[in-house]
Amino acid sequence: MSRVERNIQKKIKKRKRKFISKVLFILLMTANLFICIFTINQSAKSMLGEDTYNIEENIKDLQKFIENKLEILSDKTKKLISQLNI
Repeated sequence: MSRVERNIQKKIKKRKRKFISKVLFILLMTANLFICIFTINQSAKSMLGEDTYNIEENIKDLQKFIENKLEILSDKTKKLISQLNI
């Protein structure tokens, strides 16, 4: 194997390692985020009590808001696509 081929192989390996390390970093940070959210949620429940801290209602309200915005966005996207005749 020539030096050029070895350098190309090294670069390919580096790219693979970088990609794998980026994916692992994203997965680890996502897991860390979920753990932090769970911990904060439990702490808030214990400090405020079950009656005061009712996150489920807030999540349902947020879900309705997001669904409404997504519906509007999809309608506008459909109109734009129909205008462009794609």
